Amino acid sequence: MRSGDARAWTTAALFGGLWGAAELSLGVLLSAAHVPLGGMVMAALGVVCLVTARRLHPAVGQSLAMGVVVAFLKVFSMGGMLLGPMVGILVEAAMVEIAFTGAGSSLPAAILGGAGALAWAPSWALLSGALLAGPEAVQAVDRGMRTVAGSFGWRGATSGAIIATLIGAAALLGGLVGAFAWRLAGRVVARVRGAA
Repeated sequence: MRSGDARAWTTAALFGGLWGAAELSLGVLLSAAHVPLGGMVMAALGVVCLVTARRLHPAVGQSLAMGVVVAFLKVFSMGGMLLGPMVGILVEAAMVEIAFTGAGSSLPAAILGGAGALAWAPSWALLSGALLAGPEAVQAVDRGMRTVAGSFGWRGATSGAIIATLIGAAALLGGLVGAFAWRLAGRVVARVRGAA
């Protein structure tokens, strides 16, 4: 193993541990307090950790390894082994891995990875809700979404348009988070190189 490889996996362990610690503390707190969009906050923190690790010492498979570590740590959270959050963590890591493997270690990869990771959060919430709750719950959510959209002046919106808007907004936020993490990690690299 070359020293560059060792640094990449050390970085993955460090940021995977930070992300896992955030899931075990802040994630549990947000979930227990029923904070709206708490899952999006945790997904954004995950993107920051994933993108930062890939910028500091990139290695193929690094994001997936981080996701496995965090999903494993999530088993020990107060909520126990919950399939939804574990799937979300693994898919988020896979989205970032795919983006960086396909587009290389670059700002566009960070933006694409962040967009994919955060767009997955509302997609998974809607999909798992539909699968677990059944058609009656889906109809109730549909009515609720239309009511909320109407209260914001968006009357006559279809469910598909509302869902596409939610996923698009999440993807836009994810792209911004990915770009932020890329630039932040770039500053860290510049300072470390300047100090060396």
